[in-house]
Amino acid sequence: MTPTILVITGERDWTRRAIHLAAAMAQEAKATILLAHMAPITHLEYLGGGNGDDLLTYTEYDALCECATTAEEYGVGTQVEIFEYTDYSGGLKSAADQASALAVFAPAPDGPIGALRRARLWLLRRTLGRPLYTLGHGDGPLTWTEPSAAPRPAVVPMAGVKRL
Repeated sequence: MTPTILVITGERDWTRRAIHLAAAMAQEAKATILLAHMAPITHLEYLGGGNGDDLLTYTEYDALCECATTAEEYGVGTQVEIFEYTDYSGGLKSAADQASALAVFAPAPDGPIGALRRARLWLLRRTLGRPLYTLGHGDGPLTWTEPSAAPRPAVVPMAGVKRL
């Protein structure tokens, strides 16, 4: 099974940045990209029922095509999916689990209060179980290594340093 990097679409400029970073990461990791458009469903019982199968707008379709083309220019295979969700964080975790994603690029969860947004993002990062890149201020430097290939730091006492 080929490793996958999940990219959730968001605002157009954000998605462009994310697809370039994800494609470079996928090229290095010899992975494919799953480009997911999240479709909100108003009632839990409608999930998977086809009730939300409205056509994508031209703008959404054009953005998905542009992202797929960008990834293919990097030489990375791309698949496009539509994921239905009632809760964004739960839907994002479900999509990442279904794809067995190595890493996830997704817009940060929303909230009316800054502390609530930060708490939702913290909880999402904690439950996701894989790197989450929101391209926000809390992401830190955008560096990534495969989980299996990550070197373990050596703990060696320095010469000439006295231990207490």
